Amino acid sequence: MAQKIVWGCVNKNGSIYSGSGFTPVQGGRGIYDIVFQTPFQTTPSIVATQNYRNWTEWTWEEGNTRDNCVLIAADRTKFKMATGSGSGDKEDRNFCFIAIGEV
Repeated sequence: MAQKIVWGCVNKNGSIYSGSGFTPVQGGRGIYDIVFQTPFQTTPSIVATQNYRNWTEWTWEEGNTRDNCVLIAADRTKFKMATGSGSGDKEDRNFCFIAIGEV
């Protein structure tokens, strides 16, 4: 079976930083839907990680290891995730993802 990969980096305001094949939709504080422009055959595997504070801020050495993102739901057309602060509160944050599945 053929595999398809969609990847991207999304800014905390919901705009695309890099990647293609998807549309980000910000759904509230720290909540994002990523809609695939072409659906997968079945639900893909989703891996995501948060970027804090800025994409290229190499001198920043702070950050809390509890700052993270959580996959809420996924199907063949989209996935929903939440990003948050080290205290566990939802917060708008930059993040990257990769989705791999069948074409």
